[in-house]
Amino acid sequence: MGAATEADIRRQAERLYKAAEAFAPRLLDRKWWTGRLLEWAIRDDEFKIRLFRLIDVLPTLKTPEQIKRLVDEYFGQDTGLRDGPGGRSLMRWGMQMLSSAGFGSGVTADTIYSQTIQMANQLIVGAGMKEALPAVAALWKGGIAHSVDLLGEATVCEPEAEAYAARYLEAITALADAAREWRPMPTLEADHLGSLPRAQVSIKLSALYSQFNPIDPDGCYSAVANRLRPLLRAAMQRHVAVTFDMEHYEWKDLTLGIVRRLLMEDEFRAYAHASLALQAYLLDTDRDVRELIAWTKTRGSPVGIRLVKGAYWDYETIVHRQHGWPIPVFSRKDDTDACYERLTSLLLEQSGVIRPAFGTHNLRNVAMTLAEADRRGLPAQAVEIQMLYGMAEPLQAAVVDAGYRLRVYAPVGDLLPGMAYLVRRLLENTANESILRRQFLGDQNLDELLRPPITSAPTPSSTDPDPHFSNEPHTDFAKADARQRMQAALNATRGRLGRRIDLAFPAPPGVTRTTLTSRNPARPEEVIGIVSAAAPEDVEEAVSRALTSGRSWAATPASERMAVLGAAAKILRRRRFELAALEVFEVGKGWRDADADVAEAIDFLDYYRREMRRLADPWRFGREPGETNHLLYRPRGVAAVLSPWNFPLAIPTGMVAAALVTGNSVVFKPSERAPATGYALVEAFLEAGLPESVLQFLPGDPEAGRRLVAHPDVAVIAFTGSKAVGLEIIAEAARVRPGQREVKKVIAEMGGKNAIIVDDTADLDEAVAGVTASFLGYQGQKCSACSRVITLDAIHDPFVERLVEAARSVRPGPPEEPGTGLGPLIDERAVQKVLAYLDLAKQEGTPVLLPDLEHRHGSNFVGPAIFTGIRPEHRLAREEVFGPLLAVMRARDFEEALRLANATEYALTGGLYSRSPRHIARAREEFLVGNLYINRGITGALVGRQPFGGGRLSGIGAKAGGPDYLFQFVTSIVVSENTLRRGFSPDSS
Repeated sequence: MGAATEADIRRQAERLYKAAEAFAPRLLDRKWWTGRLLEWAIRDDEFKIRLFRLIDVLPTLKTPEQIKRLVDEYFGQDTGLRDGPGGRSLMRWGMQMLSSAGFGSGVTADTIYSQTIQMANQLIVGAGMKEALPAVAALWKGGIAHSVDLLGEATVCEPEAEAYAARYLEAITALADAAREWRPMPTLEADHLGSLPRAQVSIKLSALYSQFNPIDPDGCYSAVANRLRPLLRAAMQRHVAVTFDMEHYEWKDLTLGIVRRLLMEDEFRAYAHASLALQAYLLDTDRDVRELIAWTKTRGSPVGIRLVKGAYWDYETIVHRQHGWPIPVFSRKDDTDACYERLTSLLLEQSGVIRPAFGTHNLRNVAMTLAEADRRGLPAQAVEIQMLYGMAEPLQAAVVDAGYRLRVYAPVGDLLPGMAYLVRRLLENTANESILRRQFLGDQNLDELLRPPITSAPTPSSTDPDPHFSNEPHTDFAKADARQRMQAALNATRGRLGRRIDLAFPAPPGVTRTTLTSRNPARPEEVIGIVSAAAPEDVEEAVSRALTSGRSWAATPASERMAVLGAAAKILRRRRFELAALEVFEVGKGWRDADADVAEAIDFLDYYRREMRRLADPWRFGREPGETNHLLYRPRGVAAVLSPWNFPLAIPTGMVAAALVTGNSVVFKPSERAPATGYALVEAFLEAGLPESVLQFLPGDPEAGRRLVAHPDVAVIAFTGSKAVGLEIIAEAARVRPGQREVKKVIAEMGGKNAIIVDDTADLDEAVAGVTASFLGYQGQKCSACSRVITLDAIHDPFVERLVEAARSVRPGPPEEPGTGLGPLIDERAVQKVLAYLDLAKQEGTPVLLPDLEHRHGSNFVGPAIFTGIRPEHRLAREEVFGPLLAVMRARDFEEALRLANATEYALTGGLYSRSPRHIARAREEFLVGNLYINRGITGALVGRQPFGGGRLSGIGAKAGGPDYLFQFVTSIVVSENTLRRGFSPDSS
C-alpha cells in the first residue's frame, strides 16, 4: 500500500478549494473593522507590533481617558510611525479610514474597546459556559464538533489553580447536560474505533498547579493528579472526551509523563477518550509519537493523538537562544511541514490503536490527510480534522461538506485572560508565512498552496575554536539526565561533608588558630567543613607571600595568565554539579540558584579572560611621524578580595579572576559563612596552573578582614557585602599607613533597597510572578532582591491579593529537594534580624501575610511576610533586611511612584512592570538605579549582558561583568619615544 501521490493530494485539494470559494473568512473580511486593521497589519510590521501591543493592554484599561492615553502613546505623532497617504501618521490615517467606513466623525475610546471585543468574539466563543453553550450547540447543529478550552491559564497561586479545576468540572457537567438535548449527528458521534462523546474539553496541566515545574516531576504529578482525578471521573461518568494540550517545550516531558502515569492507574486505564496534543515543529515529536503509540498498545485502550504544527515558535526560539540551550524547534517552516506530513502518515498507519486528529488550517495538509486515508482504505470516520474557532471558516465548511468529521477548538473566557490567546491568533493570521493569509487573501494560486515542503540539510556547527563570548548556559532541569546528575552530586557531596581545610602556611610562633565550622543552614547540626581561621597575625604573612610571588606573576605574559583563567573555567565546568551541590548544603541555595552561581563563576572567568586581550598589548595614540606614544597597563600589586556568602562562588570568582588576569596577586578572604565553597575556588585555580603563592586563602573572622584592608602593601580592595562594612572599608582605605606607597583602590558593592513599580497598564500575571520570584528567590538574600513594591492606586488591591496568595503558594523545605521554592536563612543571626524587622513592620504597616513561626521546617526557616501601608519615612522602606520581607507602597500616579522608588540612599536594582511606552521611557531616564529591569524580574544579572553594580550608597566602582571592570585593577602608563635620529625616522623608511 503506497503513500498518497501528489496527484491524489491535488484531487482532494481541488474539491476542497472549490467548496471553500463559496465562503469568506469573517476575520479577514475587509468590510469589517477587524479585517481592515489586519490588512494594515499585514502591510506594515511596525503598525502590527503597536496594534497588537495596544490590543494586549486594552482589557486592563478602566476608563476612556486611559484608552485615549494609550492610543496616543502607541500611535501619536511622536511615536515615529511612518506617514500614511497625504503625510498623516498611519494610525490617524487608519482612524480616518475607519470613520469613513461608518463610525462617524472620529473613533472614540469606546469604539476602540468595543471593536476589540468584537474582534475577540470572532475567536472566543464566550466569556463563560453560559455564553458558550449556545455557540457550541450552533456548531453541532452545523455539523461541527468542539473542544472547549478555558482561557486564563496563567496560574500564579494555589487558589487560582483550584478555581481553574472547578471551572473545568463545571464545564464538563454543563456540556454533558446540554449535549443530551442535541439532535443525533452520526458523523460526529462515532469513529472507526467506536462511539465518540458529543462533548470534549481541552486542559492545560500547568493551570492545575501554581508550582508546575519540570525540576520536580514527582511533586508535580502528585499535585496535578489530585486535581485531575475528579475531572477524569466526571468525564468518564458523563461521557465527555478530554484532550491534554501541549504548551511550552519546557513542560513537554512533564506533561507527557503526568498524563501517561495517570492513565495507567486502574481507575482510568480503560478510559478510551483521552487525547494528547503533540507539536510537529518540535525536533522531538517524531520520537514522542512513536513512544506514545507503543505505550498505547501496552495500555490496551485507545488514546487520541492531536497533531498540530505548534503555536509558540517565536517564544521557543527566543527563550532557548537567551538561555544558550539547543533550539528545540525546526528553524524552517518547510521542515515543520515535512515533519507534519511524515507524522500524518504514521498516525493513519497506526489508526487501529489510536484516534488520530489533525489540527491544521493548511489546505495541503487537509488534502494530504484525506488522500492518505483514502489510499489506506480507511473510512471517512477514521479521520478527524481540527481547526480553531473563527479561523479558516471556508475550509471548515469544505471539510464538513466533504463528509468528514471537523472539530473546532473553542476557547471560553473573559477578554482579560483571553488576550494572550487573541494576540497569538492575530499574529498567526498576519505573519508573512501565514497559510490563512495566503489562502484567503488571494495572494497565491492553488499550485503555490499545494507546493510540497522542501527540507533542508543540517547546518554545520561553527569551527571557530574560540568564538565570541556567550554565557554559560544554566542547566536545563527539564531534562531527566540533568536532574539525575544533580541528585547524584548531592548524594556524593553529602558523603564527603565534614572536611578539614587548613591554611597554606604555618601559624606564626605563639599564635593559636581557631576554627570556623561551616554548617548546613537547613540542618545546623550537619557540618559542611572545618576550616582553620586566620588570626590577625596571619595577615602579614599572607600579604608578604602575595607580594613576593606577585612580582613574577606580574611579569608573566598576559596570554599565560589568560590561559590559567580558561583552564579554571574548564575545571568548574567539569565539577559543575559537585560545586552546585556544595552550595546547596553550605549556603542553602536551591538547585537552580546554586547552578546559576556556578555558571556565573564560569562566565566571569571566560569574560575577563577575553577582556584582557584589550589590555594586553600597548595602545598607540597619534600617527604623526617621528614619535610613538603608547598606553600600557600595569598591575597595581596585591589585591585584597573580601567576598560574601550569598553568592559564594560567582562573586569571589569575578573579583579574584579580574585581579589575577591583570597581573595582581590576591589575598582572598571568603565569608566565614561559606569558607568551603571559597576553598573550592582556590583548588580550581591551583589545578589550572596558578603558582601557589599568587592566591592566598585567608578565611577568618572580621578582625582578620580589617587587618587585611589596613595593610600598607594592599593596593586594591574588592569587596561585596553590607553597607556598614563597605563604608568602613572606604574610610580605612582613605588613611595612609606608614610604609604605604599606593592610594588604595576600592571596589565595593554594598547592597540595596530595591523597588519594583507596578503601574495600571501592567500585565498582572507577569508582575505577580516577577515580584514573587524577585522577593522570595533565595529567601530574599540577594543584594538585588525586591524588598519594596510600589503599586498605583488603580491596581493596588487586586495586585496585592494575588501577590499574597502567590507567596503563600511557594513551597518551603530543604533546598536539596528539587521542588523547594523557599529554603532557610543562612543562620540564626540572620533569623533574629528578620524577626526583629517583622516586629518593627507590625508597628509601621498592615500585615497581609505573616510567616507561621509555630510550624517551621527548621530553626533557620522563616516564611514570607508582606506589609501594606508602608510610607517612605518608615524604616521598612529604607533599611536593607536581607530576608523574605516585602514592603508594599501605594502611589497616586506614576510620578509619585518614581519619587517613592528614588527615596532611599541606595541605588542598586529596580524594576518596572508596564505596557505604557511613556512610563517605560520615563523610567529609563528617571528611575535612579544601577540596573533597571523592565517587565521582568530584577535578579539574575548575566555577565556581559547585564553588567552589575549600583550607585549612591549601593557601591563604588565599575560594573562587574562589564567592559570597564578590569581597568580598576591596573594603572595606565604612557610611554612617548622620539624616533627621529639624525634626520632619519622608521616612519619614512
